[in-house]
Amino acid sequence: MATEFGKLAARRRIPFPPSVPFPKRGRPEADVLADIRSLIAEDPWPVEGDFALAYAGPPHPIAARAANLARGSIFVEWVEDMYPSAFRLEKEAVSMMASLLGAPEGVGFLTTGGTESNISAVRLAREIGAKSRPEFILPTSGHFSFRLAAELLGVRIRDLPIDEATMRPRAEQLPRLVNRNTVGIACSAPEGAFGQLDPVAEFAAFAERRGLPLHVDAAFGGFILPFLRDLGEPVPPFDFSLPGVTTISTDGHKLGLMPLTTGFFLVRDRDLLAHIPSDETMLHTITSTKPGGTAAAAWAVLQAQGRDGYRETVRRAMRTVGTLADGIAAIPGLRVVMPPFITVLCFTADDLDVAAIHEGLRRRGWGSSYGPINGIPIVRLSISPYRTPAQARGFLAALRETVAEVGA
Repeated sequence: MATEFGKLAARRRIPFPPSVPFPKRGRPEADVLADIRSLIAEDPWPVEGDFALAYAGPPHPIAARAANLARGSIFVEWVEDMYPSAFRLEKEAVSMMASLLGAPEGVGFLTTGGTESNISAVRLAREIGAKSRPEFILPTSGHFSFRLAAELLGVRIRDLPIDEATMRPRAEQLPRLVNRNTVGIACSAPEGAFGQLDPVAEFAAFAERRGLPLHVDAAFGGFILPFLRDLGEPVPPFDFSLPGVTTISTDGHKLGLMPLTTGFFLVRDRDLLAHIPSDETMLHTITSTKPGGTAAAAWAVLQAQGRDGYRETVRRAMRTVGTLADGIAAIPGLRVVMPPFITVLCFTADDLDVAAIHEGLRRRGWGSSYGPINGIPIVRLSISPYRTPAQARGFLAALRETVAEVGA
């Protein structure tokens, strides 16, 4: 991720389709919907075969029903008196998540997802630090949204290297990156490429000693790590239970069964929000006004699932991951890069064309992500809660067939 903003010369052009003029006349709904069905039919794999994205598949059934109840309403601070229901649903959903992640009195906002949440974290750290030339420390495995935030907010990123064998940041090198311009630090719980947990406790202890805000990007982890711990898995501290953690981001649309564009930006201490510049509107978020249906859906899914429901969802998801990990390890020529910690699983091959394996899966209707990471060609799977062991076995059958084809 560290080189994401340094590849301008090599970046491919955005593949825009041919231009379409504004329609002169309205068309029958049946014709419009038929065109959409035709376009969707061109997708390379069905939703059920999508093993590439963490947020594939329909959200919890209650989400659409709840959103429909709140249709037409909006939430943002300055309309709190006009749509108090949407405002309350948003703030209560945020409060539930803050409580789950170790801050019963925590506050925050619903965002459009991890990118907006991480930009919000860098913005808050910049305002708290009040430096003329602000700098922010980020592991090179951190999400690209932090670099986008730095570009937008005039903040310099100081890169913290990672141990390429474990994908964990070298926390012992934090002291050499801190100077009088440092306004904050970020780490991941876990990072997105391999799904490995950063040493958050070390980051938190360091940040607390130095009086610096620490943001934990738990886009993946917020809706799985607490429940893995409930299931008896050894999950190190990563949230507000660590005194040095200032803010957390997590995404309901990844493993939380919520609709796309449902993110949470959580703040330990509400007094910190006084640092965010705002006028009479008290507008603290970046994307401003949002539909009340988003707040209603988030609130409803949290209430419908509860801790016991999410615990069972995570149990099922990890069972699917186990089926995949065991099946991949049993295919000659393939190897799992790292034991999966959450629902992210990466594999490679030393003597086979990994790109060809990815393309072979695509032709057979199974989705995966492909790309080199640290020079290693990787096929990355991100298993949503909607994938099942039966679907995993179908994926593995296609993978075995593909490997035989590529090997031949």
